[in-house]
Order: sequence, then structure tokens, then C-alpha cells
Amino acid sequence: MQPNFQTRAAVEIRRCRNIDEQAMLLDAWNQSYCQISRGAFDGSVSSIAAGGVHVLVERLNRTVYQRGHVAQSKLAIGIPFQLEGHALLCGQTSHRDGVHVFSGDGGFEFLSPDKHVIVNLEIDPQAVTSSLVRSQLDELAPFIGTRPGVLNVDPCRLDELRAVLRQMLDTVAATPTLLDDPGVVAAFEKSAIFGVAEVLQGMPNAEAQGTPDARTVRHWQLVRTVRELVEASPDCPLSVAELCARLRASRRTLQYAFEDTLGVNPSAYVRAVRLDHVRRELRDASSVSEAATRWGFWHFGNFSNEYREQFGELPSETFRRAKHRGF
Repeated sequence: MQPNFQTRAAVEIRRCRNIDEQAMLLDAWNQSYCQISRGAFDGSVSSIAAGGVHVLVERLNRTVYQRGHVAQSKLAIGIPFQLEGHALLCGQTSHRDGVHVFSGDGGFEFLSPDKHVIVNLEIDPQAVTSSLVRSQLDELAPFIGTRPGVLNVDPCRLDELRAVLRQMLDTVAATPTLLDDPGVVAAFEKSAIFGVAEVLQGMPNAEAQGTPDARTVRHWQLVRTVRELVEASPDCPLSVAELCARLRASRRTLQYAFEDTLGVNPSAYVRAVRLDHVRRELRDASSVSEAATRWGFWHFGNFSNEYREQFGELPSETFRRAKHRGF
């Protein structure tokens, strides 16, 4: 269930109709998004800041391949409220009963599913008001680990944390002036951080929970290499055959890697990235055809149909909106 937020002055709620706008709302995470599943994107980020704890509730309605790197000074922990479908975080199976760690060495790669609501706790230890709470964060370090990944925890404990977070966020959303009181801010920090401690303490530490198997690591590395190639404008590979030639890999190897990690074939992924590039370039291009041909779409009728299936509108509609109001 998604927490029931209401719009109030001290509660920032942003609804997004494209993935780039949404990625930028988590500004300390340095994210880039690529929409994988087809259809109009409708997402939102609800934000509440209380001392050293910044809560970011993210909702997505499309499968998105995310990459990011949380600022080193911060911890970022995700508590899933809804997570249905094929999902992976740094090669580990992502599921509703796992605490998601997004901060740490090397950055993260997250394939999030169509049905996705996560309450993210972005914590700045130096900004936490209580020395006791800061000490608790130090004690949590071995459980959280030094790299992103999924921590498998007791589902009952995690349900209790969800209930606490839902009550906290609903209360503050209904009466945002509560956060004008330093005592309330301190209580908010304490409830969030000790709530996480209740879930993690007594569980195996992050290192003991293991790492993805070697095959999954290889597949993620191959997908990452392909992503870097197709994002290297203007020399973007336009076909799977070109990818195979560049990577000296067989079509079957690419097929296995993409189906294992992203749940799509490499051809569909390359098409999604190219369409995403066109959507971004429509902001500055002088015409739709200019943006389309720049990314290898030469049959404008087919291109328009594919664009509409991917984003829920014609490229001409995106172009007109960009010219009049910006994305």
C-alpha cells in the first residue's frame, strides 16, 4: 500500500510525466533512468525532510533501469511498500521483504518493476541531532555493509517498520508545522533510525548475506557495457548485429544476459534507449525528423507508432509541449 500523503506546504509532492524529471528529484543520488516497459509514464516523489533524515517516497508505473551513486557522506536505505514483478538491485533479487541499500561503493544499478512504491530514507549522519542516534548508526554499519544490495530480513519486523513509517509520514503530512519543533524533529530521526535498527539487528551482517553468483555478475557486466555503448552519442549501435560485432559476443550470449537481468531481449532494450534519446533531444531539435534520424529512425510512420507505444503520446505532442512549456 502506498502511504496516504496529502499536499501541505511543508510536504513536497512532485508528480512526473517523464523519467528524467523524476530522476533529478533524488538529487543526492546522481541518477539516470531508462524506461524499459512501454506506455505513458506516471510517477511521483514525495519528500519530507526532518533534521538528518530525508524521506523520499518514490512511485513508478513503468519498468525502469536505474543507475546512480549516492553521495559518500550519506546513507540511502529503501523500504519497499509495493514491489511486484521482475526486479534486481546490483544483480540481487529485489523483493518486498528485503531492505534495499542504495548507498555504498561503486554506485548502484536497479531494475525496478511496473508496480513500485519505495520509502527511501536518505540519512546524513553528521546532521542527526542526537549523539545517541549517531552512535546507533555506527552500530548499524556492519549490517548495512559498504556496497549497495538487498538485505534479506524478517518479514514481520519489516511490516512493523512499514507501519511505523506510514504513521510518521501521514502525521507529518497532515500537520507539517510539527516539524517546526526541534523536539519533534529529533523524535522523527530517532523513530526512523531505531526503526531500521529493529529490523536489522540480529540478522546476518551484509557480508554474510552473500553476493550475486558469477553468472549474474557476468550478465550485469555485459548489460552495463551495452548501456555504455548505446548511450555514447552519436555513435550509438543501431542493431543487435552491430552490438555483437563490437563486443565480439554471440547473439545468444546477449540474449541470455538481457533476459536474465532486464527481462527483455537486447533488441527491445536498444530500441528503448534510442527512443529515450529521441525524447530528450526533442527539447532542442528543430524538428521531430531531425531528432528521429539522429538516432537511426528512418521510417517516420513506424517511428511514430513505436514512440507512442513506448511513451503514450506521439513524438509531435512531445515536441510541441517542449517548445511551449519545456518538459
